[in-house]
Amino acid sequence: MIENKTEKRIFGVSRSLLAILLLGTVLRFLYLGRHSVWIDEGYSWLVVQTSFRELTRLCWTDTHPPLFHYLLKASLWVLPDTEFGIRAVSVLCSIATLAVMVRFVFRHWGQRAACYVGLLAAVSPFDIYYAQEARMYALLAFLFVLAFTELVEILDGKPAHLIGWVVANIGLAWTHAYGLMAVFLQVGFFICYEAVQHLRGRPLLLKPKTVIAAFTVLFLGVAPIVMFFWMIRTNKSGGVQLPDAKTLLHLVRYWAVGEMASFTNFKVTWWLRDVSTLVMIGCAILGGCQLWKRGEFNRWILCFAIALLLLPAALVFAYSTVTKHGLWVDRGFLGSAHMLYLLAGLGLSALGSRALRGIALVVICISIASGEIYYYTRYDKSQAASAFHALPPLTPQHALLVTPPRLDCEAYYYLREATSFWAVQAKPPWHLLLITRPVVRTRREPVTTCDEPDLQAVSDLYAFGDASEIRTNRIHWPNCLLTKKIWVFEQSRWHPLDE
Repeated sequence: MIENKTEKRIFGVSRSLLAILLLGTVLRFLYLGRHSVWIDEGYSWLVVQTSFRELTRLCWTDTHPPLFHYLLKASLWVLPDTEFGIRAVSVLCSIATLAVMVRFVFRHWGQRAACYVGLLAAVSPFDIYYAQEARMYALLAFLFVLAFTELVEILDGKPAHLIGWVVANIGLAWTHAYGLMAVFLQVGFFICYEAVQHLRGRPLLLKPKTVIAAFTVLFLGVAPIVMFFWMIRTNKSGGVQLPDAKTLLHLVRYWAVGEMASFTNFKVTWWLRDVSTLVMIGCAILGGCQLWKRGEFNRWILCFAIALLLLPAALVFAYSTVTKHGLWVDRGFLGSAHMLYLLAGLGLSALGSRALRGIALVVICISIASGEIYYYTRYDKSQAASAFHALPPLTPQHALLVTPPRLDCEAYYYLREATSFWAVQAKPPWHLLLITRPVVRTRREPVTTCDEPDLQAVSDLYAFGDASEIRTNRIHWPNCLLTKKIWVFEQSRWHPLDE
């Protein structure tokens, strides 16, 4: 399975691995500022405009711990808050994930395995998408992979890595709810491994005092977040859903070939995407078999990787299904995707024939390439940038309306905080709102009425939102809005709604 060949090195790194790291870096920085900021990214930007104290307070009314927002706020001390600048933290986390995994695989299984694992991670559309998003998911994946690699090194007899493992796990808990779940899985695996070794009469890897000290620090670091999630357990997040069997299938496809709807645009048949996914799964199974053959310690690594690949999604799926509580969000499993790339890369490297390795890689990469071409050339996360850059100057007679109200995050990012505008709820009771401060900070929607003097002076309303939904829902809007001339942004321009 391992084939180590002498190769010229640059800065101590082989040229092939350096090329893969460079490819991954280029793909993550490519057109980083082209995509418009969308709702969640606008939320992140709004949160970090406050002080650290206020930022922390806002997190207690949200569903996410504050670590990512701390890092984002610190990064904006030196970076501009452009689309590029607010995504830089996520890009750097994604590149760090790639570097950590490549170095780990190279150390344990050699250069060929490191090249294949690194290549799959470098070109992963799933990873690239969230690397180019100002949210916490790339950070979550980095800490997930770092905690995995550090624990393997500890079990391999390198106790100095215990510090990195504790820090990574505390970071996981302070990043996302799924990160806290990963902490419990990591701790459970560590205890299980040590218990089995003890039952077999083998000496403990670490001194008891060292383990107690490490777990004490870990407990103290994680305890505030456990309390945090207990206190906000009734909060609802707009991005979660109730999963079903199709959700699990979609997640595996996202891991393998990405989630961009590119196939109809490039005439790539839908079955080819599934073939690519099956080939990657087949390579992962082969990689698992190779690990199993390589001795006891590699079998433990295999069990740990499979647990981190399958258990997070399985536990969330089971909890949501049983309790009927929406908790599923695909991007939260980005770290698990890297376990798939690890096993699949090891499987590719185990194929004895260079031709077979090439065919398998081509089948996987056809779907990936089609998705990434579409992502880099045609896809946009939101129309906000185009819409607000084309928006005429707002005056007492020309006002902005957003629907649903949560789009205020996008509006404030492009129009900045001094702006006031109107909003209409996108579902009953269809309340009219006057937004003078970001809803994310007030945590309430300021309901108003048609008697508002500023509204009576308005003649033209520029309605930002999905144009088709606006056409459908406007019959439910307050009557005073229907007397205005309503403009919508569609096909890259503002035009009257009934045009």
